[in-house]
Amino acid sequence: MKKEKLFLCAKCEVGTVRVLAKPGRTMRYKNFPALAIPARLEIPTCDNCGEMWFDSKTSRTVSREMEQVFRGELRRRVARIIDLLSKVITQGQLEALLGQSQGYLSKLKSGERTPSPELMIELALIARDPKKRIQEIEEILAS
Repeated sequence: MKKEKLFLCAKCEVGTVRVLAKPGRTMRYKNFPALAIPARLEIPTCDNCGEMWFDSKTSRTVSREMEQVFRGELRRRVARIIDLLSKVITQGQLEALLGQSQGYLSKLKSGERTPSPELMIELALIARDPKKRIQEIEEILAS
């Protein structure tokens, strides 16, 4: 059995840093301020203040896992937004308006493809006031 290396937390100077896997942790990742860290990930964490400590191996592991969480979150949000927008505009009309290829939004909605963060943001902004945003986009394209 490998002995766990414990050390004093440099942030709070009270807690002990231990390797923990636990639910409920989040972290900033790319343009999301708080993405859920998979509960099974073991990360050195202070038992007093909760600060997470990353060495190069942990960073690589967390980055790899968080990329999958990030891509899943993009797919989930875009599918939900496309459902909302489908009440106001057809997917084909929206694809044409945004310059996307025919059938692309269907692939996004089914999770077959992963959208860019920029497209997710663009769709989310349109969804805030679809009729007004669609009209604005049409006016911009017509001028």
